[in-house]
Amino acid sequence: MRVSKSLAVRISTVVATAGLALGGVAATANAATASKVKEPTVLTAKVGPTHINKRHPYGAAHFTGQLTGVGTPAPQISRQRILLERENVKGHWVITQRGTTGAHGYVRFLVHRVAKGATFRLVFRGSRNFAAATSNTIVISAS
Repeated sequence: MRVSKSLAVRISTVVATAGLALGGVAATANAATASKVKEPTVLTAKVGPTHINKRHPYGAAHFTGQLTGVGTPAPQISRQRILLERENVKGHWVITQRGTTGAHGYVRFLVHRVAKGATFRLVFRGSRNFAAATSNTIVISAS
């Protein structure tokens, strides 16, 4: 069977167009997948004092946390919701306060009534662009 040049050109054009269309769909799918990758984050926590004595049975502890991205230098992440959680008697984490990071990724909490000691942590649940992170666990003792 003989095929004219014009028919061969038309068929090759259709095949090439279909190939480009399928390739474009794959490229679009790869771009959509790549956009869902979230930047890793690190959440650190500090507290002072870590020990409450009997003279101040309802003493206060000052928590400071910082949310940063991964990289050198680490970028600070601002305007993100941070949760302060306390471990209850059954070992479950309960949200006690909510805060928002400031200009340099810092967040501060003031906790009262830790006369019997307590265990705390900071939690960032993640956002559209940033992955979730949990800080180190902090134990406040009392005597």
